[in-house]
Amino acid sequence: MITEKLILMLDSQSEDLTKSWTSLLHENENTLIHSKMNRENLAERLQFIYQNLKMWLDEQITPSELAKIFWQLGLDRKKENIALSEIHTALILAKRNLYINILDKLGDDDVSNKQDLIDFSTRFTYFFDKAGYFMIKGYEGFSEPTAEDEAVLDNILAAFRTGSSSST
Repeated sequence: MITEKLILMLDSQSEDLTKSWTSLLHENENTLIHSKMNRENLAERLQFIYQNLKMWLDEQITPSELAKIFWQLGLDRKKENIALSEIHTALILAKRNLYINILDKLGDDDVSNKQDLIDFSTRFTYFFDKAGYFMIKGYEGFSEPTAEDEAVLDNILAAFRTGSSSST
C-alpha cells in the first residue's frame, strides 16, 4: 500500500518534490554546481531518478538494469566535471526529499502495518544504495557492471540489513 502511494505521489506531486529538492540543493554548501543550474535542468535530473525509482518499485526494471542505468549516469556526470561528492550529495538529498515528503503524506492507515513500512523502507533504501554505488563506479571509470559486481554489493547490503558482517 505504501509503495502504491509513493508511485502515485511521484506523479501527482512532481512539481512540489522538484521545488523542495531544488531548495535543498540551494541551501546546501556541498552542492554549489547544482545550485547554479537552471530549474529545468534540475527538474530533469530529479525526474530521471524518481522515474527509475517508480520503475524499480513497480518491478519494471531488474537490479541489473538499475546498476547499468546509474553506472551510465556516473559516466555522464564525470563528463560534466561535477565533483563526485556533489553528485552523491544531490542523490542523498533526492532520497531525503522524497522520504520526508512520503512520510509527511502517509496517514495512520498507511503505517498501521509495520511490516509494510519495513518492506517499503528496505526497497526504497536498496534502490538508493544501489544507484549511488553504481553511479560512483561509473564516475570512477570502472567497466560496465557485471553480475559479480552486483553480487558483491548485494552481499554487503544484505549483511547491513541483518546486522551481520559480510565476507566481501
